[in-house]
Amino acid sequence: MKKQLIIILTLCLSTVVFGQRNARSEYWNTWRFTPKADKVQKFEAAVALKTKTFNSTPESGIITYKVLTGPFSGAYERIEANKKPADYDLDRSIEAAYWDDNVGKYIASEQGQKRWVRLKNESYNFDPTTTIPSKYITRTVYEVKADKVLHFRRLMSRITKMMELREMDVQATLFRLVSGGSKNQFVRVVGFSSYEQVFKSRETSWEDDYNELFGWGSWDEDANNFDASLEMYGEKTETLQLMPQLSSGMMN
Repeated sequence: MKKQLIIILTLCLSTVVFGQRNARSEYWNTWRFTPKADKVQKFEAAVALKTKTFNSTPESGIITYKVLTGPFSGAYERIEANKKPADYDLDRSIEAAYWDDNVGKYIASEQGQKRWVRLKNESYNFDPTTTIPSKYITRTVYEVKADKVLHFRRLMSRITKMMELREMDVQATLFRLVSGGSKNQFVRVVGFSSYEQVFKSRETSWEDDYNELFGWGSWDEDANNFDASLEMYGEKTETLQLMPQLSSGMMN
């Protein structure tokens, strides 16, 4: 009994310390829904009404994107940004019940909530309080080996510095999963308003600029270490498009 009590107290203390250390962290929530094939319009209408009813303030706002590429094409990604630990103490049972009763009947499949922490040092040209949601985003999920996280983060951090050097007209940020799956899952999101702006040509190559910034041979070394940091098939990218009519503050 005494041993069990010590274990319980240790777990409680760990939770308190974790909460204090992360009190100022910025968390994001995501959900993914695939509507029934013959209920897409009804699904969108129900989501729009739910958003107007429950997500009309900056504190409760939510953004919706539609997946354009890959096996989840046609699914909808719902995103809540810039949350603090105290937000998870709020009672949202009425909102959840409304969703189940009015939207759930049009859904064929769904993924449960995932909670992410934004890694601010790997973010570029991005402020969640002022940045307007991009028309398009590329969303790349990385499954990283537990003993290779530093190699992965090194390249991600340096890519952010490269974006600054090249003054790229995009927004980018990196997230790490904290609940809903492996803690070694990361997602990098790059937002842009047109494909042309992303793929425009430059006078110098990415590799040349990288080596100029970090030292000769840095690109090959960091890229090889990055590749070795990923699990097999540990990198998956898809493109999504903003759905203003299903997003807070953007509906007609």
